[in-house]
Amino acid sequence: MGRKTLRVSVCDEDKLTHNEFIGESRIALRRLKANQIKRFSICLEHLPPVEREEQRPLEERGRLLLSLQFLSGRGGLLVGILRCAHLAAMDVNGFSDPYVKTYLKPDVHKKSKHKTIVKKKTLNPEFNEEFFYETSHSELSTKTLEVTVWDYDLGKSNDFIGGTTLGMNSKGDCLKHWYECLKNKDRRVEQWHTLTNELPGSTYND
Repeated sequence: MGRKTLRVSVCDEDKLTHNEFIGESRIALRRLKANQIKRFSICLEHLPPVEREEQRPLEERGRLLLSLQFLSGRGGLLVGILRCAHLAAMDVNGFSDPYVKTYLKPDVHKKSKHKTIVKKKTLNPEFNEEFFYETSHSELSTKTLEVTVWDYDLGKSNDFIGGTTLGMNSKGDCLKHWYECLKNKDRRVEQWHTLTNELPGSTYND
């Protein structure tokens, strides 16, 4: 139960047509204590629709807008962390203090880590930050990009919100985005990705 997230949606009932979606919010159940009533005052968010082509057992934790661009002149991959939408609320105030980390694997010496600044009290942060990884185009096809979103907590371990992995072994939108980047050198390719509660194996909390 501690890894679950409560998802609350509000709709406008229409008996003649489909009910109209107004907004929703999410609350991490790990923030609740047994046998205690907790009241939240949170804002509803109206988000871009999540594609439902595949029914996944993994829990959705929000969305991430990511850009990829292989720069021939510089010889490397430019990763853009643009913004997130509808992140899971990890704090008792109904918000999170999110930041994003990226890794390009294989990364034996853990030197490929980059992370954004922390955005305070928001479930829809805008980062607009870019990170550059020096690599050849042929090597890039054998690598994997791990992107994770965390909730910053002062004085204790940061909470994992969600993540995604892009590479030739990925599926769906992740594979499509990676392939489009490799196929179109020097072209910036943007794509929304669904964040899940699966923590990539090489990612550590710092």
